[in-house]
Amino acid sequence: MTPAEASAAASAVSSLPRIRALAGAMRDALRDGAVARMLVPPRETVEDATGAKFLSMPAVSPDHDLYVNKVATIVASPVAGRGSTVTSVVPMFSVSTGRFLGTLDGATVTNLKCAAVTALVTDRCAAPGSRVLGVIGSGVQARQQFLGVSAVRDLEEVRIWSRTPRHARAFAHAIADAAGERHRRPPRVVLCDSAERASDGVDILSTATTSVEPLPISARLPDHVHINCVGAHTTTSREVPVALLRDSVVIVEDLRTAIAEAGESHAGALELSALDTPDVPGDLARRRTVFASTGCAYLDLITCAHLVRHPDEAGKFRAADPAR
Repeated sequence: MTPAEASAAASAVSSLPRIRALAGAMRDALRDGAVARMLVPPRETVEDATGAKFLSMPAVSPDHDLYVNKVATIVASPVAGRGSTVTSVVPMFSVSTGRFLGTLDGATVTNLKCAAVTALVTDRCAAPGSRVLGVIGSGVQARQQFLGVSAVRDLEEVRIWSRTPRHARAFAHAIADAAGERHRRPPRVVLCDSAERASDGVDILSTATTSVEPLPISARLPDHVHINCVGAHTTTSREVPVALLRDSVVIVEDLRTAIAEAGESHAGALELSALDTPDVPGDLARRRTVFASTGCAYLDLITCAHLVRHPDEAGKFRAADPAR
């Protein structure tokens, strides 16, 4: 991935005010009960003999008058070394009339959603004075992690480790470009030679990889560290060790989904909706916290509602024919 490709890949979410606005909309929907009133069945995944996956993630919200269903294909790339290829779209309908409203590009929705929910959780869980971010990974979602954290914390240093050094260098260039767009001094970027060094002593750590084995994260994580874990997960594989989850306050989007897709190690997790309730420890920002993201369609729906209200930010949007 060249620097230009890395920048273009996330151009839909390069605005930090946009990320903050959507994070605020997510917080409002969680607080006022709009999320609780949604109908969000478990996602469906069909896999064929070649390993290709076909996903469906529906959600219905009477508050937003919106029904969405993010549908995606995940297939092995025919080009050696390129990993997986994901294609997704999000058709939208009015709940009250049943009318088809249009279709959003799935990557636009996913990238903006991931940056915004990262901002939401990081702002609640990371220590206010957090200045050092470690990122393990260098793809599009790693960039969303940087943007999401940057939206709520004034970073002085970003440490990056990737198994592909060329991608790590491209990511570093993208960070400098993002700062230039905001006319701000970019944080110092340190390209590390191991995941352990990238995570050593950081205030915030983000993992965005396809690793099926726990990453070699530093044993010298501060007691106040907040971790955003958004990469690969199954009931038998994950990016972070089970021991780290056991010793941390774990946050998930939806408990049922987290247990089904990431295993019983998430059974004691807090849902996003609980972060602003009296049951959550008041010293959360001084404790070790892990946002173990498995994704949930209610966040896609809130993102779609935001993009519909702000069509200049919608990226690839195909509106319905008014005559239909």
